[in-house]
Amino acid sequence: MASADSLLAQCVMGAGEAIVRENLAAGRDPDRPAGRLETLKAIGQATKLGGRACAVIVEWALALDELGIDEVGVERFIEWSFTSRSTMYRRLDDFRRVWPEHHTPNELARVVLGEARSRGQKPAADTIFVADAA
Repeated sequence: MASADSLLAQCVMGAGEAIVRENLAAGRDPDRPAGRLETLKAIGQATKLGGRACAVIVEWALALDELGIDEVGVERFIEWSFTSRSTMYRRLDDFRRVWPEHHTPNELARVVLGEARSRGQKPAADTIFVADAA
């Protein structure tokens, strides 16, 4: 089970916030309580979106670690990961929905990489993530 401070938990919570923002922007009445079906649907969406955003951050941290650098550009990451350009940009869109204040995962990946290194581990979804540091 993911700790509330894990990267995965932070991503799922951020995805939930993104889904709420998007639903309100689409005209959902903020004063109407959500029903059970709407809540279950939002939980499922947040879990999937958060998991995808988490994967991008962890992969980005692995790239920083393997390449021995502090920041990697999108094109260099695509080259490193053997991911198609269109797939990577779709994945970055997911990341930006969850973390709209970040253009790329570099800053968050550095936090995750630093925490993993301090524990003698490789970056992973269960890496403890201190959101205030990002």
